[in-house]
Amino acid sequence: MGLGSFFGGNKSTVTDNNSQTTISNDPTSQRVKAQIQQELAVANATELVNNVSKNCFEKCLMAPYSQPNDPCIDQCLAKYMRSWNVISKTYVARIQNASTTGEI
Repeated sequence: MGLGSFFGGNKSTVTDNNSQTTISNDPTSQRVKAQIQQELAVANATELVNNVSKNCFEKCLMAPYSQPNDPCIDQCLAKYMRSWNVISKTYVARIQNASTTGEI
């Protein structure tokens, strides 16, 4: 059952040799998809912040707080952000490629 059938939207069906896919053109389902994408982006950002906090805290804070910890925290944060950017760009490129070729 496609998402559009929940909302009574317009649907078109695409069939290949092995499967049948329902594609909704309903504006309501498009809004729901956009909202889900936005919520996933917020969840991903929250997870990033939580992971950075946990890992950099464990790695860098030897004492309750002292100035010598600052460079370690700055470097740890910079590494996480560089990694996050590389992974995000790669992920987006793969999704766009899959969307262009019709895989998704």
